[in-house]
Amino acid sequence: MEELTELLKRSDLFCGLAEEDIRRLIAIGRWATYNADEVIIREGDPSDELYIIQKGMVEVVVPHGTVPDIPGPPEATPVVRLGEGQIFGEMGLVDRGSRSATVRAVTDGTTVFILPRDAFYALCDQSHTIGYTVMRNIARDLSFKLRHRNLRVVAGW
Repeated sequence: MEELTELLKRSDLFCGLAEEDIRRLIAIGRWATYNADEVIIREGDPSDELYIIQKGMVEVVVPHGTVPDIPGPPEATPVVRLGEGQIFGEMGLVDRGSRSATVRAVTDGTTVFILPRDAFYALCDQSHTIGYTVMRNIARDLSFKLRHRNLRVVAGW
C-alpha cells in the first residue's frame, strides 16, 4: 500500500491531494495484472474505470485512420506507450461514453490499479475536495492532449 501511495502522490492526476485523501482513493480501488498482448480495455466498450500503471507498460491503439498521417496496419494504429505512474481511461471518470481506444499490456506482469467511477463518485460526495481536485487535474490533462492534437493537425504533423 505504501508503494501505491507514493506512486499516486507523484501522479499528475492526484496532484494537490493530501496523503489521507490518496489513501481513501486506494481503499475504493482494486488491482489487476496482465501479460504481454493481453487487452485491458477495448475500444467501443463501456467506460466506467480509470487505470493507473503501477508496473510494466501498456500500448494505446486506435482504429486505423483516426489519427491523421500515422501509418499502421489496417485494423489498428499504436499511438503511444505508457509506463509506471501514467494513467489511461480517465474519460471513464468524466462521462459514460464508450472507450475511444484499445489498451493492451506490452510486458508480462503489467500491474494496474483500477479506480471504478461509481465508487469514485460516492467518495466525491463525501469529500468535495477530492472530487474537485481530481476533476480539475483531469480537465488540465485532457485540455493538454486536445491542444497538442489540434497543434499537430494545424501544423500538418
